[in-house]
Amino acid sequence: MSSIASVSASPAGVPAAPTPVAGASARAEPDVRATPPAAEKQPDAAAASAVVESALAANQARKERAAQELQKQIDQAMAQSRTRTSLRFRVEEDVGKIVVSVVDENGKILMQIPDDAALALARRLAETGSGLVDHQA
Repeated sequence: MSSIASVSASPAGVPAAPTPVAGASARAEPDVRATPPAAEKQPDAAAASAVVESALAANQARKERAAQELQKQIDQAMAQSRTRTSLRFRVEEDVGKIVVSVVDENGKILMQIPDDAALALARRLAETGSGLVDHQA
C-alpha cells in the first residue's frame, strides 16, 4: 500500500511547503522566507527623522499659503464694503497657529483670535513638549 501525503491550499501568493516523502521524518524547520532580516525590521532613524521634518515643513508651508490666500480674499471683500475695519491673518511661527486680527483703519488691533493669553499658553506647551501635567504615571 502506498502512502499519500495530504494536499492543502496555501494562501494566495505564498508557495506551498514541500510535503515529506513517505517514510521520512517530518521535523519542523524554521521558515526563513517569512522572517525579514533584522535590518529591514527597524527603519533607519535618520531617514525617519527626515520624513518627519519634511512633513512638518510641508504642513507649515500649507498653513502659510492658506493664510495668504484667505487674507487676499478678505482684502478683496473688504474693499467692496463700506466698513472701515479689516481682518489680518498671520501664522505664528513658534506655535504653528493662524492668528486672525480685526484691525481698524488706523491699524489698531481691535480683537485677536486666539488672544495673547492663548498664544502664550501655546508657546509654553511647545517649549516644554508636554501637556499641562508634568508628572507621568
